[in-house]
Amino acid sequence: MKKKILAIGLAAALSATAVGVMAGCNGNGGAVATSITTAISRSAGSGTRSAFDELVTGTDKDGNEGVALEEMDLEQNWGISVGTTGQVVTQISGNSSFLGYISLGSVAANADRIKAVQVNGVDATVEMVKDGEYDLSRPFNLIYKAETLTSNPLAADFLAYIWSADGLEILKKEYIDVDKPEGVGTYTAGTMTSGEINLHGSTSLQPLIEELAKAYMAENPGTTITWGGSGSGEALAAVNDGSAEFGMISRAAKGGETSLTVTQIAIDGIAVVVHKDSALTNVTFQQLFDLYAYGTAIECK
Repeated sequence: MKKKILAIGLAAALSATAVGVMAGCNGNGGAVATSITTAISRSAGSGTRSAFDELVTGTDKDGNEGVALEEMDLEQNWGISVGTTGQVVTQISGNSSFLGYISLGSVAANADRIKAVQVNGVDATVEMVKDGEYDLSRPFNLIYKAETLTSNPLAADFLAYIWSADGLEILKKEYIDVDKPEGVGTYTAGTMTSGEINLHGSTSLQPLIEELAKAYMAENPGTTITWGGSGSGEALAAVNDGSAEFGMISRAAKGGETSLTVTQIAIDGIAVVVHKDSALTNVTFQQLFDLYAYGTAIECK
């Protein structure tokens, strides 16, 4: 069974934010409380949420150990569910009593508003994910029909570009590279002079795809690459109905997605984030489990 988080209206969210600024885990003085009280989650269909819920485990109120958040089925009126990475950042940056999670690759661009905390005593960094020390990580996958790489030369060339020297330089700035899979060709700049492809799905994957696509188009004038979507849950339908050559999913493929070709292009960490001035520095899986499952406050220390 899936857990549920209450999605509140914009007016209510803004009201909660205004109150939270006055009473949160804010480390810069003023009327400051000492705990995180509100869980910010991604909405259903998000690959980030799916991965987070699957990875975060704890002991439930019945004493069962190793229970995943995705197994909970609770009405949560202490949480806020939002649709995109940007909305998570907006909520967290506006309220120092809020805690949420986003792609590790999106933290640096928002460092003036939020910060990542340690998880189980380990820093949320590329190095820690690559070493297997950081417990919150997930794959970045592209899904596509088997015939796509032969019927659309631009699709094949763009996929090859990801493993080129230029592509890997972009990817490695915030993410972890993986071995190039069989069937992916070798990229040569300037080979393509026309063509169009679209990628649709995960908002967590979009910042990486955007940077790769812009660099690719600069090297291959005349080509057009577009991207969009509100979550991994949209990827399968977009590929199946032909509106996108590639579906972007920020988790392992599941269900009907596995009937398509699945190519992992990177590994991403999931960062637990709070307001940039929060005194909170570390959270455990049990604290995250209790906050998201039961609304149990996390003391800032």
